[in-house]
Amino acid sequence: MSGGAGSAVSSLPPSSVVSGLAGGRGERGAAPRLARGLPVAFQYAVFPLSVLLLWWLASGLEWVPPNILPGPGAVAASFVELLAGGEIAEHLGISLWRVAQGAALGLTIGLLLGVALGASPAFESWIGPSFRILVQVPSIALIPLLMMVLGIDDRLKLFIMAKACVVPLALVTADGIRNIPGAYLEVARAMKLSRWTLYRRVILPGALPAIATGVRQGVAHVWVALVAVEVMASAEGIGYLMTWSRQIFQLDVVLVCVALIGLTGFMLDHVFRRAENRLLKWRVRP
Repeated sequence: MSGGAGSAVSSLPPSSVVSGLAGGRGERGAAPRLARGLPVAFQYAVFPLSVLLLWWLASGLEWVPPNILPGPGAVAASFVELLAGGEIAEHLGISLWRVAQGAALGLTIGLLLGVALGASPAFESWIGPSFRILVQVPSIALIPLLMMVLGIDDRLKLFIMAKACVVPLALVTADGIRNIPGAYLEVARAMKLSRWTLYRRVILPGALPAIATGVRQGVAHVWVALVAVEVMASAEGIGYLMTWSRQIFQLDVVLVCVALIGLTGFMLDHVFRRAENRLLKWRVRP
């Protein structure tokens, strides 16, 4: 009986055998194949266009009062007015300059701390537990206390941004170093490499994929943390513009700020993702 079944299977064309082995996966695999066949720009635009259509219907049919949800036309007009008046360039430029400062400080501290936590068991045992306790405290919860100590100027924002960046970068870097294959370290010991050469030739290259991911996550956290602190304690910046507009009930300007915050965060992530892919183009992906 098994021989008959085997001969029956062997007599089928290869495509039939593959389809039979796939079984119920054929229908489930149709959607990914369809998605791969669509232009990337179309796939990216489907959800935003759907939200825009729903928004246009909700405002046009007055499902929500216009003073609560301004229509797309009113928001677009406010954007053009703010752009022509220079408010967007001024406040967004201030925020991006703060992001550059916070990211530079946070990336430096986070990388050094992550390498120390991952490569030094003694440092991990002494500092690691305290650092993980600090990780559990949200940055926004520190703002009222830090306002009393640092005020509401850029020192407060720099501290919050640096903490937001240090946490993901240090944790991901430490895990990346711990996950370096032991065979690499054994070869380094056999070659009697110096400590500096070990870090430069083995540890940092081995943890580079994790470090790149941590950098991208750290910059994203910097942007989110900055907007949060500008909303709560600032007199300039895109978060302040959004808060001030809400206070004077200019909800069209609030929606402009929300869109700008989202687009800016997306562009920052896109830039660092492209840089990561270019830096790690040797990496084999499944």
